[in-house]
Amino acid sequence: MKKILVTGGSRGIGLAIAKKLSESGHEVIITGRDPEKLAQVAKEINAAGFIAGDLSEGVNITEKIDVLVNNAGIYEWSPVENIKIEHIEKLIKLNLEVPIELCRLVVPEMKKKRWGRIINIGSISGVVGEANASLYSASKAGLVGLTKSLALELAEYGITVNIINPGWVKTDMTKDFINNEVLETIPQKRYIEPEEIAELVKYLISDVAAGITGQSINLCCGLSLG
Repeated sequence: MKKILVTGGSRGIGLAIAKKLSESGHEVIITGRDPEKLAQVAKEINAAGFIAGDLSEGVNITEKIDVLVNNAGIYEWSPVENIKIEHIEKLIKLNLEVPIELCRLVVPEMKKKRWGRIINIGSISGVVGEANASLYSASKAGLVGLTKSLALELAEYGITVNIINPGWVKTDMTKDFINNEVLETIPQKRYIEPEEIAELVKYLISDVAAGITGQSINLCCGLSLG
């Protein structure tokens, strides 16, 4: 049994991951902004606990974490000339700076144990780009760079670092952007289910996946192929 921190674990992809890992017998802690929602979800999925608050306003993790899943993030759709400075600061903070800060906090204990898993949830937009989502794409591309660098840095300590880049996933965050026009651009003509991502996370944190590190894995129904 591992102690696992899943950020943004009260809904969407994060909830699916937290639920899957809790069902697998791990001690899962979830984060989110709404304490009532977190308490409800934690009870439903039998999570070990939760941390309520806005991670972009400060990160304080005192638990000794074996597995970190950096999932929390926000999406911004806007032509570049309409992007506001405050949007840049908010999105980069949550999508990139917070994952870096969490890695900084959990790695020392992982090094002591000579075992650890870090899974970053990126986006296919950070791999191939997305028109009118340059800010979001840039933040997720930054996560790819972080993943590869940390994988090299931490390999000798038995710590693996990987990133999963989902395509279009049906969640609350994407519901306003999903339509038939989007569906037609996807080779498999379907959306990714959050449970598919959860299953991949479950595999990547297992001992049998110990040799997989520094990998940017596109889970996108073929969307990255053009």
